[in-house]
Amino acid sequence: MNSEVRKMLDCMYDTLTAKFHDPIKAWDRLIEFLAVDNCGSLFYQVDHKFEWLFEDRGLAEKLMNTYDPKILRSDYYDHLGEMYLDRGISTDQAQRQGQFLTPMNVAEMTAAMTIGETDKPVRVLDPCVGTGRMLMAAHKQAPNAKLFGVDLDQRMVRIALTNFAIHDISGYLLHADSLHHETDLSTEEGRYNWQFANRWNSNLDQLKPINYKNRDDKPSGRDTRKQVTLF
Repeated sequence: MNSEVRKMLDCMYDTLTAKFHDPIKAWDRLIEFLAVDNCGSLFYQVDHKFEWLFEDRGLAEKLMNTYDPKILRSDYYDHLGEMYLDRGISTDQAQRQGQFLTPMNVAEMTAAMTIGETDKPVRVLDPCVGTGRMLMAAHKQAPNAKLFGVDLDQRMVRIALTNFAIHDISGYLLHADSLHHETDLSTEEGRYNWQFANRWNSNLDQLKPINYKNRDDKPSGRDTRKQVTLF
């Protein structure tokens, strides 16, 4: 872990907090900035088109003088996840929402034990993906894996999307409730729901619930490649 990355992100966050006087609004603008800079197609999905940045030359200069995308991309670590729990929300709020991040070394050990190093296109599902660190660890073990992540917290999904963009990881991240919404690709409902993956804004109200009557159905053409679920 490169501590210089965290220092840079903290400085950018402090600059935005001084601008907006609202820690959550500052956090949302920081994530938007990082996501779009590392994945240009997300520009058309974010709520704001960066008028807050383009209309304030002083703010833009401060951010750009601090931001170094090369150092950010060079450090394969979930700095944003740790920063969000440290500064984006309170510890009490995180505990009430059940938001606890698996340490990166534990995530890497779990991926090594459940997947192991492989070039095969295995499917990996994290039903409580959080900020994406378990799937980041899975990607290191299996760079050709098909990664799927689900989380009910939209800000967590956005952090995971940003982590994937920063580190050029391909995958599917869905804002959904894994206990209620269908995520099994072998079902019609699951395939329908995954079309809403990688959306910056939520489509939660359009997702289909789990159809327990059809859970044992095996439609023709079902993909039988190995799927690993990380918890």
